[in-house]
Amino acid sequence: MSTVTPTLPQQDSPEARQARAFQLSMARTNYNYMTSYLNSVPMSADLPRAEKFSLDYEAQVLKVFAPMLENFKCVIEMLLERELQGDLPTQTFADIEAAWKKLDEEFSALHPVRDIKNMKAFFKALAELPEALKSLSNIPKDIEAMITGLDKLFKETLAEGPTAILKSTAYDLLNGAHGRAYLQPEDIGDYKLLFPKMPKPEALTIARQPWMPSDGEPSEQDWFFGFLQIGGFNTTQLLGVLPEVRAGSKALALPDLLQKMPVTDAILRSVSGNATVTLESATRDGLLYVVDFACLADAKTEALHGEQRYIAAPIAVFYWNDKPPQGYPPGGALQPIAIQLGQRFDAEATPIYTPNNCAGGNDHNLLKWRIAKYTMNVCAAIQHEAVAHLGDTHLIVEPMIVAMHRQLSELHPLYKLLIPHFRFTININDDAIHSLIVPGGVVACNVGIAIESSLELVSRAHRAWRWDEHFPANDFALRGVDRLPAFPFRDDTLLLWKAIRDYVGAYLRVYYKNDQDVRDDIELQGFIYELTAPEYCAFQGMSGLVASGDPARPWRIESLDYLIDMVSLILYTAGPRHASVNYAQYPLMSYVPSVGGSLYRASPTRSTELKTIDDCLPWYPPLDIALYGATFEFLLSEVQYDTFGRYEHNPRDPYFTDPRVQPIVADLQDALALIEIEIRKRNRERPMPYPYQLPSRIPNSISI
Repeated sequence: MSTVTPTLPQQDSPEARQARAFQLSMARTNYNYMTSYLNSVPMSADLPRAEKFSLDYEAQVLKVFAPMLENFKCVIEMLLERELQGDLPTQTFADIEAAWKKLDEEFSALHPVRDIKNMKAFFKALAELPEALKSLSNIPKDIEAMITGLDKLFKETLAEGPTAILKSTAYDLLNGAHGRAYLQPEDIGDYKLLFPKMPKPEALTIARQPWMPSDGEPSEQDWFFGFLQIGGFNTTQLLGVLPEVRAGSKALALPDLLQKMPVTDAILRSVSGNATVTLESATRDGLLYVVDFACLADAKTEALHGEQRYIAAPIAVFYWNDKPPQGYPPGGALQPIAIQLGQRFDAEATPIYTPNNCAGGNDHNLLKWRIAKYTMNVCAAIQHEAVAHLGDTHLIVEPMIVAMHRQLSELHPLYKLLIPHFRFTININDDAIHSLIVPGGVVACNVGIAIESSLELVSRAHRAWRWDEHFPANDFALRGVDRLPAFPFRDDTLLLWKAIRDYVGAYLRVYYKNDQDVRDDIELQGFIYELTAPEYCAFQGMSGLVASGDPARPWRIESLDYLIDMVSLILYTAGPRHASVNYAQYPLMSYVPSVGGSLYRASPTRSTELKTIDDCLPWYPPLDIALYGATFEFLLSEVQYDTFGRYEHNPRDPYFTDPRVQPIVADLQDALALIEIEIRKRNRERPMPYPYQLPSRIPNSISI
């Protein structure tokens, strides 16, 4: 089939159309939907053989898995050594240290039997310690259980793939009779120790520039908190603030903001340093913005490993300041003005916190401001994992794949175009169902709300998803962020959107000469039917479709221009949109004092007293959970199977064999090369690079 020139069904002979129909009837035995796992979210009912990972894909994952597992082991070693070092006699500790060194030198993910033997030798040395030493309270008691746990972990990982390591945490391996005290950080610097064998995340390697404050990591500073909203891991939540309600807009009206959060002109002036600005003038000029996590107001939490976790529904106000105060990039910045850790203001329970303690929050040393920023980032991470990442990319594309296989024959030009952008998506989503979004899985442990609340977030967002709203220009205009002077994600992704639309348009016009060809394409009309049918994909918000008058199939597509838009959105979602939320995870979400997935204490109130930075530690997750999250994020951020717009490993064996298409693909690759150059130029002028829309770092499909 790969060498056959694609055709529209109406252009084929009756015999060829009959063969196409038979091929589709067979495909429908393998591709079907289910909605029983996630309410109102259609997914593939099975993992068809053709959707499974290939051997070369698994080889790429293995390269990422080796340092991931090595890092996991080394952190466990660090935690044990820290507890044991002060209690063991010098020679005994030297022997144990030598055993660890041997394990460290010989460790390999490909030799689990040898590694378990070395691990047992280490624990045997511990077991032979004098009884007096074995009774020390801070030596883990159940040594045999630890050996068994590590043995099981390595075997599961090699048998099931890299996500198996995420089923067990350091808690399972280290938890002793005296509890989990040794898994708690001793000071804030402990979180920097979780990356001994993995590359340090970008949050710990940001180049310090002259305008940055000298204290603390750059990723813990106010400028970085503002930059996250426009160049971070979740750029989907920033909304413009408008003077009044605008029909059809998702932006927030100033009166509605003030009803929730009574921020004042005085606060805005004090924090921004602009003595003349007002809330009204800022909204009128397109300079006031908000991130509002009202979606978490009803979220529930549950204890993890016996420790209660908490959640908030905070609101943060930002101001685009073209002349920001000291500590910000001099060319202008999105400056955080105020945070309220709840949906309703209360002077005691939910006061307003600011970076200069000007709003009555009783925060003289600004540690509550620090916790408020962390709380916002936790909520951004929760919304990111459930909706911006999983819900709005993985689970949006999956039913499209099922619909394509059921309605577009393998000879259809759309099938040929879409297949590379659907590669491995059903398989990676199937993995997520069985090891990530399950009770006790990664999401339940690392994301600080109950798994039921995470699934409800996904379901609610899916029901609200509207096709046309996700064309990038529409998205930015609806959110009121199209006037923001600088927005790295927006500015870079619009370049990609144009290149994709030009490519899709040129490709489809090879086969569709006019709108009549679109109307007459029975396979395409079947594809539209399944995309819109409530019992199948149930997508809504496609304004370019027309009513058919047929109750059984109420919608048709009759416009080639609208088909180009629809298909462009599919490629964009599978490529650049997913890349923007996936590949920023480890770089920007794995260093806990900046971004975490859980809150381990309720929000501070006006009466809360925080004296030193280590008083913030109770809000942060234990070290094992921080390690768990970083390991998960490293896995997801480091695998890139292919490169967007490149469809073959060997250019002498082209994927598209139709000679009319090959120049179109070359034009796409030229456009992407120019975009790469432009983004790299832009990154030289930004406070920190935004690499997540570089074409070279975007795969064709949601394959991780």
